[in-house]
Amino acid sequence: MLALKWLIHSHNNKAQFNNILNVMRALYFSDKDISKLNECLKQLDKEKETKSILFLMADAEHYSDDELMPLLNTCSTPILGGLFPELIFEGKRKKKGVLLLPLLFELKTQVFDLSQNGDVCLKQMEAIHKDSMNQLSSLFVFVDSLASRKSQFMESLFNFFGVNTTYIGGSAGSLSFEKLACIISNKGIHKNAAVIGWVNKKMALGVAHGWKSFSEILKVTETDKNIVKTLNWKPAFQIYKEIIDSHSGLKLTTDNFSEIVESYPLGIEKLDAEMIVRDPFKCCNNELHFIDSIQQGEYVKVLHGDLESLIEGASVARERALSQLDKEMAQDSIFCIDCISRVIFMKDLYSKELEVISKNKKVSGVLTIGEIANEGDSFLEIYNKTIVLAVW
Repeated sequence: MLALKWLIHSHNNKAQFNNILNVMRALYFSDKDISKLNECLKQLDKEKETKSILFLMADAEHYSDDELMPLLNTCSTPILGGLFPELIFEGKRKKKGVLLLPLLFELKTQVFDLSQNGDVCLKQMEAIHKDSMNQLSSLFVFVDSLASRKSQFMESLFNFFGVNTTYIGGSAGSLSFEKLACIISNKGIHKNAAVIGWVNKKMALGVAHGWKSFSEILKVTETDKNIVKTLNWKPAFQIYKEIIDSHSGLKLTTDNFSEIVESYPLGIEKLDAEMIVRDPFKCCNNELHFIDSIQQGEYVKVLHGDLESLIEGASVARERALSQLDKEMAQDSIFCIDCISRVIFMKDLYSKELEVISKNKKVSGVLTIGEIANEGDSFLEIYNKTIVLAVW
């Protein structure tokens, strides 16, 4: 169960050690017996080669803060992660359990209380990360999907670390959309929070989705945080409904809304970058509600996709990530952050997407409620219905 055959206890064979440096390790625990998880964390904490740990936990039957606190508090190795709808381990979906990814580099970690405004978070970054400005750096980011100031935090993060940093992460939480503690650090599990981990190391990154635009350009003319009230100065749901009814031959209503809109997200137009997908989850009073915000004044299109186009998107993300590999990076593994709404849309056929990503690689990661990445030299974004692949 512990599968700690990966652990290294000797450096006598330098060539063997260098080969293991190019491996991304993954340890999965499905047993409710927390003692096995505790034993593994203790062993990793003693291991000289493990400098940091990604701690990723599935929502179903998850451990409580009281259960995890003693394990997290006593681990001297930096830990960061979160609670997510599901996990991915060696190319398979896991609806419960804990996934540990031991890292061979040390992360400079920091937890943020997102009840604070963006300026406070920025000052906290300056206090802890004032020397973390190398252009070849990367940053893990996990944020509570329901955090009150999530967008402000992301803006502050980008303003501080800038365009040259590679960002990789996701929005944590439950598909029940209940507010709960979902951000994990050495201090425990946090609600309405975010955690980051910086390293002076570049990662290979691929971002894609496979959704195709088919509507005319629409202007977002009135918003309230994550609610779009009007498109082209008309009620947002009215415009959205007209476009979908015409394209699908169906009649979109408040009753069948969640079923039909799975395949009709909105896309925010971006110059020379992948369109940013926004996933509507509710309509009320002729307004469209999204998990993540759309700024007033943005230009959007209605998108559509099917199994074939989404799998094509996953293949593109894989190619983009692998095209950036260098000899110092893992050659056999990929870290995957994929949107849970892609799973909901593809259902059991989601396994085909995992097969495309895996192809001669070991794939582990999380299914999120929002994917965090920056594509090329573009602005840091929270994506929806998108796949992000990374190799380090």
